Amino acid sequence: MARKRKNPADNWMPSRVRRGKSAFEFLTPDGRTIRLCDFSFTQAEVWVAYEKLLLSYKNEETLAALFNAFFNSPDFLNLSGETQKDYRKYANKLMPVFGKMLPDNIKPEHIRKYMDKRGLKSKTQANREKTLLSRVFGWGYERGLVKINPCKGVRQFKEKARDRYISDKEYNVY
Repeated sequence: MARKRKNPADNWMPSRVRRGKSAFEFLTPDGRTIRLCDFSFTQAEVWVAYEKLLLSYKNEETLAALFNAFFNSPDFLNLSGETQKDYRKYANKLMPVFGKMLPDNIKPEHIRKYMDKRGLKSKTQANREKTLLSRVFGWGYERGLVKINPCKGVRQFKEKARDRYISDKEYNVY
């Protein structure tokens, strides 16, 4: 959950919206600021501008737009900072492959093909990236943005647990 605002009079504002120097602003998770509306707007009009901004993210049809909408959602923002950082790193690997595709055109066989190629370098990373893709599709499915989750039924690679304990000497080297 988001922290409390410094000015309690601003508690009515949507999440990630703040008072800027001359207007209400939306602060994106990647640090950019988008102007919503002037200070002369009413609370209801600020909420309408906020909803329009979110709809503009929703109206884009590519998988990259679905990822942007997910990264701006409260579901993502409620995750720990480390998980958010990892998800963004995984998304950077997925975007060159799937970013420009329409989400409904992605099939399980596409994901399997990606997993097989990615698994040649790192099976663990392939599993993590597939997990993120599945989470984004699940999030989009719940909101009516995609018709199916193509990750369902695609098996992950087997992962081996570590079989030895690292000594203190080895740990302290780093």
